[in-house]
Amino acid sequence: MKQIYRLESFTFYETDNIAAHLSQMAEEGWALSSVGRYFWKYTAIAPEKRTYGITFFPDVSAFDTEPSEAQEDFIAYCEEAGWNYVTQWQQMQIFYTTKEHPIPLETDETLRLETTHRAMRKNYLPAMAALFVILLIQLFQCVSNLQKNLPRYLTDFTQWFLLLLFFVLGIYALADCLAYLRWRKKSLAAVEAGGCCLPVGKGMRIVKKLYFWLVIFLFWGVFLSMSAQGFDKVFMWVLLMFLVFSVLVSLTSYLMRKKKASRNIHRGVLIALACILPIITTAVSFQYLMNEKESTEGEETYTATLSDGTTYTTILEKDTLPLTTADLTEVPEDAIYSTSCEKESSFLAKRIDCDQSTPGGSPEAPEFSYEVLEVSYDFLIEPCIRSYQKPFLPKYADSESWEPISISGTDRAWQFHGGDGARPYYLAQKGNRLVYIHFYWQAQQDQLEKAMNILFAQTL
Repeated sequence: MKQIYRLESFTFYETDNIAAHLSQMAEEGWALSSVGRYFWKYTAIAPEKRTYGITFFPDVSAFDTEPSEAQEDFIAYCEEAGWNYVTQWQQMQIFYTTKEHPIPLETDETLRLETTHRAMRKNYLPAMAALFVILLIQLFQCVSNLQKNLPRYLTDFTQWFLLLLFFVLGIYALADCLAYLRWRKKSLAAVEAGGCCLPVGKGMRIVKKLYFWLVIFLFWGVFLSMSAQGFDKVFMWVLLMFLVFSVLVSLTSYLMRKKKASRNIHRGVLIALACILPIITTAVSFQYLMNEKESTEGEETYTATLSDGTTYTTILEKDTLPLTTADLTEVPEDAIYSTSCEKESSFLAKRIDCDQSTPGGSPEAPEFSYEVLEVSYDFLIEPCIRSYQKPFLPKYADSESWEPISISGTDRAWQFHGGDGARPYYLAQKGNRLVYIHFYWQAQQDQLEKAMNILFAQTL
């Protein structure tokens, strides 16, 4: 028998819209057979006119593996009235009839509103509230990380997509709860005035569909931005772990239902899985990412022999740098360097992050690293300066400072001072550009000025 699966976008309490939709599907030759975790399953039938009725049985639990005696009595009572039982969606009970003028499943609007609210309080509202709190924590962490390393975040689309994703999901969870409470308040007033519960407007479904595609767009944005940074494997691995987690939970729940386990056992097993599986998947992911060996084919490498006779091979990056140590000082002829230059840009800023260092065990040679940031808007300059000048460690904040210095060709410049005096960390600003540089030797004034002149003149 032909079957199809559909991703429906109904809110849990819009029973009238669900009933109307199912009636329309029956007229098109598709009858609802079950409601799954993500999709609704329909079975092909001869097109017929059906009237669907929906009610709530609040004592039902998502962990029930078979109908309780009270639920079976309730279903039998409805079937005696001419309603055929179809399936359930948590506490929602779905029936249909082919009678032209069926007896309503519920005639007491006050009771209908109360059972709906009991069902919402049992599953839907707590789930939305928990989702909102989790997303609020994620938003707080994103904002906190943004404040700690603002220059990097300004040019990192991944972080902005994640920030927007958490924000959109959080707004949806909050708005969904508020929309229900508003509907209930208005329905209470209508029922008290002798009327019926108010229908949920079609605008809710439209908003849900727009929200769904917005979330898909943001996830796609996260994937593309992570791919551009070389982290596409990490994204796919996390997605795979999520799918494995979902499949294992669904399979376990299916087996519990097949074995007709009690509600408490079913709940306990799934809670245990929810606690254990994230730990296992995290450990597996960590081992996979840590043990994945980089291919050295076609790469320049350097192999160092340690004191115990073992060897260690390092891949030497050979990115072109706008400024090298050879531009500032003498470099030994036998110097072996790895040079990396990461470039990122967004509508807020452009940034390059460069490093010239020697691999472990190689001959000593001058090393340094630097970062050049060019912001699109002047109001971002001061926050970025504060971010660069944040304490290396909060507990040493009282003994650390950035003291103003003079560097030719810059608007402002600072040097970092720690507990033991001045250190070779420098920050300079000229117009809408900032240069942060760390020398691994004590740079002279002429070297510092030459470095700044080259970097401020560099096109990003």
